[in-house]
Amino acid sequence: MEQRYFVVKAEMPRDPAIKVALAKTYPLYATLDEYTDDCVKEWKYYNRRYGWSLKVTRRKKPLYWIIVFSGYFQLGFSMTEGEREEFLAMDIRDSTRHAIEDAEKFPEGLPVQFAVKDQASFDEVFTFVKRLIDLRA
Repeated sequence: MEQRYFVVKAEMPRDPAIKVALAKTYPLYATLDEYTDDCVKEWKYYNRRYGWSLKVTRRKKPLYWIIVFSGYFQLGFSMTEGEREEFLAMDIRDSTRHAIEDAEKFPEGLPVQFAVKDQASFDEVFTFVKRLIDLRA
């Protein structure tokens, strides 16, 4: 298992460091950041093991979170049963379908995470983010 990039509490992630950490995937992160410009973005520190995560909310409704690794990021979100059905009805890769189908139910919903390492993985995740914004409007 790869280690998260930002784990030191005193070093809250800032754009120059994020750019270095993400390297070639930074433009994908920047596209997502720009698309959700009207959202509230808050870096939260959990502990030394889990480090910093970016929580993104819109109109007080959580959308997704981002965890930075070296060279890529993970984007995760928690969905309702109805949203799960919406996503499963989409044209998605088999691995993505399995991740959504296998999501374990928690009181706050069905959490899923996706590694964004290239344009193809970003395109699918970006489609989910756009759909979440529509569903949670």
